[in-house]
Amino acid sequence: MTSLLSVEQLNKSFKDSTFKINNVSFEVHEGEIVALIGKNGSGKSTLIRMIVGDYPIDQGKIEFFGEAVGEHQTTYKNDISVVFDALNFPKKFTVKTIDKIFNQLYTNWNSAVFFEWIKVFDLPMKQKVKYFSRGMTMKISIAAALSHQSRFLILDEATAGLDAASRDEIHEELEKFVYDGKHAIFMTSHIAEDINRLATRLIFIKNGEVLLQIAKKELFESYGILSCDEKQFSTLDKESILAYKEHLGQFEVIVKKGDLENISPISSIDEANKIILRGASS
Repeated sequence: MTSLLSVEQLNKSFKDSTFKINNVSFEVHEGEIVALIGKNGSGKSTLIRMIVGDYPIDQGKIEFFGEAVGEHQTTYKNDISVVFDALNFPKKFTVKTIDKIFNQLYTNWNSAVFFEWIKVFDLPMKQKVKYFSRGMTMKISIAAALSHQSRFLILDEATAGLDAASRDEIHEELEKFVYDGKHAIFMTSHIAEDINRLATRLIFIKNGEVLLQIAKKELFESYGILSCDEKQFSTLDKESILAYKEHLGQFEVIVKKGDLENISPISSIDEANKIILRGASS
């Protein structure tokens, strides 16, 4: 598979803070929807800001479409779109203003496609965006993101605060975006429904470090959860353990199913999160 984003040994520290991004590496390939999962303050948004160039990096390398990102290399930006969890347009803008400005910013901006999205999302043409609801704000952001023929979409909590109908509508459009196998999405979301439905691969991050990377299908099909005491835990094949957490001598273990008995299926991303992000990973 062709890599659209490659992040290699990314590091960054911050003045007056002990928090740092520590040696983060991963790739996002064509056809994938990769979810970055972590608690608040784990480094998700910081990492995205580094990837899109808002924060300088201390060490490491970022590549889009096989080309290293540098201070004077910006052509890749025509092929990526970013949607954050807050309005990124000046409040006085209308739909028509956004079209006019973006037509100047992007060489491959497509006004016809943009206005088709406006129609699909049923957004008002003349109303200033400062009067938009949360759902409307996210829809206009996604409409703009999908209207300049980008190959790679970055979403940072883009569906937070949306009602169920709006979220389902956006899910469908994101699934269409990657359907041809030539596009990809890198996303963060604290909403389990987003990840359960959309993600094909999962990256778990804690305190600025990647704990685990795994295909979602592999996690649900090949692994289960074993509840056991310390004695049984000590007998487990350590290579079969994906993650575990311990409380008062009792263990919850995400482990390969194999021949073990009394293993429960992983019912949701949230259930796996509680073990991976609160415990230890192998």
